[in-house]
Amino acid sequence: MNATTDAKKPKRKNAAFKHLMALHWIMAAFILSLYVTGIFVARPYQEPVLDWLIPSFHQSFGILFLILLVARIFLLLRLIGTSHVRRSPKRPSNWLPTIVLHSSLYFFMLIVPVSGFFLRNFTGLDTTFFGISVPPVFVADESWAGLSKNLHFWSAYVFLAFIFLHVVAYWKMVWINVRKGFNNSKKAFFKRGES
Repeated sequence: MNATTDAKKPKRKNAAFKHLMALHWIMAAFILSLYVTGIFVARPYQEPVLDWLIPSFHQSFGILFLILLVARIFLLLRLIGTSHVRRSPKRPSNWLPTIVLHSSLYFFMLIVPVSGFFLRNFTGLDTTFFGISVPPVFVADESWAGLSKNLHFWSAYVFLAFIFLHVVAYWKMVWINVRKGFNNSKKAFFKRGES
């Protein structure tokens, strides 16, 4: 009985970590799409359909990104909580830069979409979520709209700088995982060819 419960514990932790990593890559895809659509929102098309469609996608992805961020924070806290209950964590030598980097990433993951929502609100415009109109929460105000626009623009670029630092810090791990996935798929392909 003890052996089976002990065997299940690491699997549960491993599953939570896999869910967190899946959410990480889904959110990375959303970040990429938000930056691409954001470029076209800042410099709109002359085509009326695209002029409406791209900002609509940008806003919808931004709201969905915030929902995923909340889910990710809860999952991360749950994972940290369960690992700290079992044993006190060992601090790696680079724990402070790692905490600063990840805290900054989470801070900007929150600030960028929230400032975009404020920008829409203070401009007096509805925010759309896949066709559903979310009315402004705040009264339209030109000075706050200008402040929100600057905050949204500059925080997006600072966030991009932190994403670059994150990629540089973890490029080895990403490259190892990419190579491992490539080798596994190559082995599976040749095994299928043999049979």
